[in-house]
Amino acid sequence: MPPVNRIELLKRFESYEPFCKVMLDAYALIDLDGKVIKSNQLLSVLLGTTTKQIQKADSIDQLLKMKVAQNKIKTEHLFTYRQPTRIDEVRGDTKDRENLNLILGVYPFLNEDKLLGLFLLIRDVTAETALQDKYKVKATQSITDNLSGLYNRHYFDQYLPSILDQLKKAEDNFSMSLLMADIDHFKKINDTYGHQAGDYVIESMSHLFKENCRKTDILCRYGGEEFLIIFPGAKLKDAKVGAEKLRNAVKDFKFVHNHNDIPVTISIGIAEISVGKENADAAIARADAALYHSKETGRNRVSVHQGGKIT
Repeated sequence: MPPVNRIELLKRFESYEPFCKVMLDAYALIDLDGKVIKSNQLLSVLLGTTTKQIQKADSIDQLLKMKVAQNKIKTEHLFTYRQPTRIDEVRGDTKDRENLNLILGVYPFLNEDKLLGLFLLIRDVTAETALQDKYKVKATQSITDNLSGLYNRHYFDQYLPSILDQLKKAEDNFSMSLLMADIDHFKKINDTYGHQAGDYVIESMSHLFKENCRKTDILCRYGGEEFLIIFPGAKLKDAKVGAEKLRNAVKDFKFVHNHNDIPVTISIGIAEISVGKENADAAIARADAALYHSKETGRNRVSVHQGGKIT
């Protein structure tokens, strides 16, 4: 029988749980012993272990060593907070990774003045901090496409295999989908309105993508008029909703260059990545096959690669 405090903590957490399922950061619900009794898949990715192993650990302190400056942070310190608190510039170590840069959000669950446990939000800002601290200008230029401002193919070709490898090690069922988009009749746009108009269309397209995607989505100009987008945490049906949103945003946008109205549409192919079962190249090939299907069946549409079938 779980301790009374834990039962009460879980009961208090129930009303927050639906909201927590769509959080874009790792989280843990921690009881007074320091044990994690609820968490999401992003915590598994961060710690490089499974949800089951996380909940088996005697304390989250065994899985994640944290400190601010030279001062260690343990759950016993977090339990001293009685108000929601943000802790910046936290260094973290896991079994596989060192010197993570983290931001913590601590939310204590109280019954009157009695502490039941706490909700710990963990944001991994390691990559961003590394860019800011050491390689900000040079690294940004090396991974960003000059015209669109999106990530370039070089970055994408490194990022996707890396994140798939991390997810495979986590051993949890983490969904991820891939979208490939192509501007319809782009050569005709260049030939009719000029290459500056073509550049304008690509720039405008990148703004539309940013406005209609989540901050966690990875947007890339893959080359020429082709774009690739990674939808972390998205199953195929969710990716299709996102793809249709992008397609309609482009179709409804008024592209005007040098007083010329330019008709622009995009064709899209999407595939849900079989994490742990296929590599990045195989996933891209399936999304590309779906894109080809969209082109061949009339353009300005979304096609889905479902195993051996494309619809």
